[in-house]
Amino acid sequence: MKHLGHDSRVSDGRTRRLVSLLLFAFLGATGLPAQEKPGGLLDNLYQLRDTKTYRISSADKTGGNIDWITIPPGKTQTLAEISGAGVIRRFYLAPLAADRMRYRKAILRIYWDGEKEPCVEVPIGDFFGSGLGTLRYFHSLAVDVNPGFQDWDFDGMVNYLPMPFEKGARITLENDGQVPDFRLWYHFDIEQFPDGKLPPNTGRLHAQWHDAKQMPAEPGGPKNTTLGNVFVKNPEGKGNFVILDAEGKGTYVGLFLTVDNVVGGWYGEGDDMIFIDGARLPTFAGTGHEEVFNSGCCPDKEFWGAYTGFYVIQNSNANFGGKNQMYKFYVNDPVRFSKSIRVTIEHGHANNFENDYTATAFWYQQEPHKAFPPMPNAAERLPRWPAEVSQALATELEVNRMLARAKARLSPAESKRADALVAECNRSFRELRHQDYVRAVKELQDLVGYVKPPAVPTGN
Repeated sequence: MKHLGHDSRVSDGRTRRLVSLLLFAFLGATGLPAQEKPGGLLDNLYQLRDTKTYRISSADKTGGNIDWITIPPGKTQTLAEISGAGVIRRFYLAPLAADRMRYRKAILRIYWDGEKEPCVEVPIGDFFGSGLGTLRYFHSLAVDVNPGFQDWDFDGMVNYLPMPFEKGARITLENDGQVPDFRLWYHFDIEQFPDGKLPPNTGRLHAQWHDAKQMPAEPGGPKNTTLGNVFVKNPEGKGNFVILDAEGKGTYVGLFLTVDNVVGGWYGEGDDMIFIDGARLPTFAGTGHEEVFNSGCCPDKEFWGAYTGFYVIQNSNANFGGKNQMYKFYVNDPVRFSKSIRVTIEHGHANNFENDYTATAFWYQQEPHKAFPPMPNAAERLPRWPAEVSQALATELEVNRMLARAKARLSPAESKRADALVAECNRSFRELRHQDYVRAVKELQDLVGYVKPPAVPTGN
């Protein structure tokens, strides 16, 4: 696969302007009383408000240029302690480390209003739809992933979902995956309400991560076939992948979904089913994966937009095989619940596909919230990769640690070749060109003179 759907660096100008306008409209209206809501898309900019705005960031407090923090292996770092009442309007992170799997090996947690348990608990990359480490650049109403220097593995991620709090907020990041030299640049742009009060009925943002390896196929029909057994029925969602299971009063607003289609073929005949307030049958009954994300039948080309996208489609082995990532933000069609919500999706018709599913769900609700399930350890959270790719990831990590020292003995031509190979590793891994990635790592290994480590177990 050589294309990224949309050009990964230059998007259509009209699309960018449209998304920007919609974003201003969405954020501008949030928290305003009805009589103060502006009429035009940009009218929020001239409406004067009795609030204060400021930023908490990783900026070097001495005035120098060390504008990042380093989170040691195994440690938890508090990124922000916020007092009072307000809303986080912009949540920007740019993580850097030699380990490509850093996006799954660190856990982002957010605590609202002095709570002891987090309302947000998600691997850092998955909060932005980027848990695989193969970042695609996309621009939605709520989340953007944007490139850094061409061919580097150092990109920016931003989440614009409003994050209100009334009695303070705390944001932490845990490096439980033992990632060495983990550096983080961050911005949290905040609007503070001096009167200490939020608008009535303001929910708190919640985000939760679920992952299931090789979902078991239900008996009664052929496994891993597009249509399965058409006589097998699943009206109540038995065996579905659970995206969200929450209790309380709230609104479901967003989803990142990853399907690792191990066997290939169209996997998306599985229907989404949302059960509201304890309903036995789905309150929202779907007709397949593609309709959830507003695509046409069986998409095989990547796309993204303001509300929905299939932004990763690997097409490995056969059409639809390998990694597939998609998102939906329920801006125009939020899902309300008064007592509980259970968001699920079938893995194939009547759950006949044995694939890996990963989801990050976003919702607002009143507290208290239902306890989150335990977060799997870092090794269990990793995506499944072919054995040769897992081995190349381990080799590349060690080679990159030696590269700076090795460059001192490389000739100018060899040093230039090493830079080109690092860039090719970044490009090919991002584009899921596994053979090219493995080949580039091997050549870089030979150039540096590093001895390959023992084989790593894939096990996931």
